[in-house]
Amino acid sequence: MPGRIAVDFLKKITPFSLLDERALDRLVEGLSMQLYPAGVHILRQGTPGNRALYIVKDGVVRLYARSPSGQEQVLDFRGAGETFGFLSLGEDDKLDASVQAVGDTTCYVLDGPSVQRLLEDHPGLREYLLPAYFPKREGNLPRAALASGALHGGSERALFTTSVDELARGEVLSARDSTPVIEAARLMSAHHVGALVVLDGAGMPAGIVTNTDLRDKVLVAGAEPSTPIGAIMSAPAVSIQDRDFCFEALLKMMSHGVHHLPMMNGERLTGIVSSHDFMVLQGTSPLLLAREIEGQTTVDGLAASADRVKGLVSMMLREGASAGSIIRVISAVNDRLEHRILDLALNTLGSPPVPFCWIVYGSAGRREQTFKTDQDNAIVYRDPANGEEAAAAQEYFGRFAEFVVDAFQRCGFVRCRGNFMASNPEWRQPLGTWKRFFSEWIEHPADTAVFKAANLFDFRGLHGDLRLATELKAHLLQALDGEEEFLRAMANLNLDLRPQLGRFGSIVVEKSGEHANQLDIKKYCLTPLVNIVRFFSLERRIPETPTVERLAVLAGMHPVVAEVGKDLAHTFEFLSLLRIRHQHEQIAMDLEPDNFIQPSKLSSLDQKNLGQICRLLLRLIEGIQKRYAGHPAI
Repeated sequence: MPGRIAVDFLKKITPFSLLDERALDRLVEGLSMQLYPAGVHILRQGTPGNRALYIVKDGVVRLYARSPSGQEQVLDFRGAGETFGFLSLGEDDKLDASVQAVGDTTCYVLDGPSVQRLLEDHPGLREYLLPAYFPKREGNLPRAALASGALHGGSERALFTTSVDELARGEVLSARDSTPVIEAARLMSAHHVGALVVLDGAGMPAGIVTNTDLRDKVLVAGAEPSTPIGAIMSAPAVSIQDRDFCFEALLKMMSHGVHHLPMMNGERLTGIVSSHDFMVLQGTSPLLLAREIEGQTTVDGLAASADRVKGLVSMMLREGASAGSIIRVISAVNDRLEHRILDLALNTLGSPPVPFCWIVYGSAGRREQTFKTDQDNAIVYRDPANGEEAAAAQEYFGRFAEFVVDAFQRCGFVRCRGNFMASNPEWRQPLGTWKRFFSEWIEHPADTAVFKAANLFDFRGLHGDLRLATELKAHLLQALDGEEEFLRAMANLNLDLRPQLGRFGSIVVEKSGEHANQLDIKKYCLTPLVNIVRFFSLERRIPETPTVERLAVLAGMHPVVAEVGKDLAHTFEFLSLLRIRHQHEQIAMDLEPDNFIQPSKLSSLDQKNLGQICRLLLRLIEGIQKRYAGHPAI
C-alpha cells in the first residue's frame, strides 16, 4: 500500500485535494502503485473494462482508438497529476479505446470497489471524475483534424499548414482580474475547462488561471477564497493571432513553458488553444516530447528523451520545414531538457546559499542549436554579503555545476573543448565579478579577451533569477559606449574565420586527410556570418542574440543591414539547412555528425549559391575592416 507518500501526492491534485485527511487515508487503502514501461498498453480497446481509476504519478500516457478500418485516432494525452479510466462502463461492456504508456510511467491505481465507495461517500466528485475519465471522442477531436483527416496520416504536415483558428476552441471562458478565486473555480468547474483567461480593465488578456494555479496558489498556499484571480494568475498572457500557423503557437508554448494560449484577432479575444489540442492533432508532437521531458525524474530518463529529437527533425525535414523552424524546435526542446536537469540538481543538492542564474551562450544563447552541439554555459550569482557566504557559494556552485555538466553530457551534449562551461571555476562568478570581466575585456581587448568576449557576449539567462542576466546584459551594452578599440579588435577577429575562395572564385576545400575535398560549413560560412551580425549588434548596442532576430532589429538602424539584411537572413537559412540535412544523413547511417560537406555533391544551383554567399561575406568583412582600419583590407 502506498500509504503516506500517496496521501501527500493526492493532496496536491484536484479533486482529491478537496478531501479531508480521514477520507484520504481511507482512499489509499484501495490504492496500489504500478510501473508501466514505455510502449506498454495499460488498457486495450476491445477488452473488458475493470472500472479502476488510474492516477499518473510520473510519465505520460496516450489515449487512442482504432476504427473498424484500422485507422488510429489520438484522443488525448495525460501526464503527472492527471487521471484516466472508464468508470461509466457496464459490467459486460468492452473498452472502445486504448491507453498506452508513452515513456516509463508510474500510476496509482484505485480498484473498482474502492472507486464505487469513493463516489458514494463523496458524490460531488462525480462532477470532476466522470467527464474526465470517459471522454466523448468526437467532442474532443479538433475541428482541423476532423475536417482534414490530419489524424490519419497528415498530422505531421498539419502543424505547418493549419492555422490556429481551425484548431482553437472558439468558446473561451474569461473573467475580470478582480473576480474572486472561488467564483473562478466554480466557473471552470461548471464549464469543465482547465483554464480561464483573465481580462484587465480594458478587456484585454492579462493572464491565465489554470487548475494548477488554483491548486498550488490557492489550495496548497492557503489563499483566501476572496483573493482576486489577478493575484494568482500566470502573467503576462502569451497570445497567438488566429491566422498564425499551429507551429508558431506550439513553439510559443514550448518557449514560454505554458499550456494555453489566448487566440486573438487583432486585439479581440476570439478563442483559446491548449497543449492537448496539439497533442491530439499530432501524435509525434514536439510538445509531447517537451511534456515527456518534464515528467522525467532521472538523468537516464532524460537521456532517452533527448535521443528522440532525431525523430522530430526527421519528421520536419520530410514535411519541408525551414531550417529556422527546425533550429527553433531543437533549441526549445534543449531548453526544456536543461531546465529539467537544473531542477534535478536543485532537488538533489538543495537550495543555493545565494540566488543565481544559469546562463547559456554560443549557439545555445542564440537559440541556433543543431544535432552537433557542445556545452556553453556559466553561472552568475548574487554578490555574497560576506566571506562566509562567498565560501559557501563557491562550494555549492562547484558541486552544482559538475552535476549539471555531467548530466548534460550523458544526454549527448559533449563538454566544450575550450572548457567554456560552468564546471570551470572561471565561469561561475558573482555578478560583480562578471561585470568586471566584461569591462576588462572591452577596455583591454587583447586576443584572449576578444576571443572570450566573442563567446560570452551571446549569452541569455535560462534558469533561476533571470534579473541577474538582465543586469549583466545592461552592463555589457553600457560598457561598449565609446570603446572603438574593442570594436576594432572585434573587426580584426573576422579575419581569422572567413570564407576561403580560390583565384578564380572557386570554393576552397580541404586538400588531404580525413576530410579531403570537403568544406567545414560551420567554420568558414556560418561562423563568419554569425560574427558579422554580432559585430553589427554590438555597434548598435542591441540586446537580442538570435542571428535572424538581430537582423530584423538592425534593419531599421544599421545602413549595411538595411541594404543586405534580407540576403543575410536567406544566407543563414540556406547554410543552416545544408548543415542540418548533412548531419541528419550521417545520423541515419550511424555516423557521428560533423560540419564537413562535399560541395561537389551539391546541385549546380546550390554550388552557385554557396559561392555567392562566400563572396557576400568576404565583401562585408572587407567593409568592416576598412571602416575600422585596424588591419589591412582583404
